[in-house]
Amino acid sequence: MALVLIRYSEIGLKSRYVRRKFEELLIADIKKALSYYGIKNKIKRTWGRIFIELSDFEKAIEPLKNVFGIVSFSPVIETEANLDEIERAAAEYAKIGSNETFAIRARRTGNHDFTSQDVAIRAGRAVENAMHARVNLTNPDKEIFIEVRDDKAFIFSEKIKGAGGMPYGSQGKVVGIVENEEDMLASWLMMRRGCIVEFACTEKMEQKIRERAMWRDVKIHFIEEEKHKFAEKLAARTGAKAIVVGGETFKKMELPVFYPLLGFQEVKK
Repeated sequence: MALVLIRYSEIGLKSRYVRRKFEELLIADIKKALSYYGIKNKIKRTWGRIFIELSDFEKAIEPLKNVFGIVSFSPVIETEANLDEIERAAAEYAKIGSNETFAIRARRTGNHDFTSQDVAIRAGRAVENAMHARVNLTNPDKEIFIEVRDDKAFIFSEKIKGAGGMPYGSQGKVVGIVENEEDMLASWLMMRRGCIVEFACTEKMEQKIRERAMWRDVKIHFIEEEKHKFAEKLAARTGAKAIVVGGETFKKMELPVFYPLLGFQEVKK
């Protein structure tokens, strides 16, 4: 089983109650994503971090990259939070050529009788002796990260970027009008911000929506009349609080209208 450390950002700024609620939503979506891909998993939560034991890390990379709320994640090895064990584990973990340089980046949370600098010095010396490599803190060929959290330490060298944003379902419901790729991107960005999207779309976009939604159980409604009128009726029926569109065709409506792509110059034609 592989152990993976999950990082989030904005959730950590919330109050304790809201933070816990958002973490639960994030964990629920992670479980759905991994189950969708048939990956066995076991999730545990600590303050500020989520850890997952995975049956297949390589297979889990793609779903984890698409879970809203995950900023980044790393496969890690776990050891005891004492300097002797950290030193030993770092030397075993390092895969550095003798002609390469490296740096140890250490951080610490909790009460310990050593500092983050102590961790970096001891682990760096152990790696240097084991690999016969040189330390370069400014521009190293490779970096080894050590995160000490209470009674455990985690060692890793890779940070894989996630989708970011907020956990799906942590915000309100909106209606996304989807007639083309730009509209789809606008709705996807609202999903990334945690909104549940009710899709009002043309039949040709149904498959695109399902491909983007992946494991998420989205509701799709085919547009049956003028799209803005249809969207407002759909919002009234489903309790949505706003309309989302991708283009710049501004139209006065009863509900707020979001244009998430206005700041994205690269999608303008």
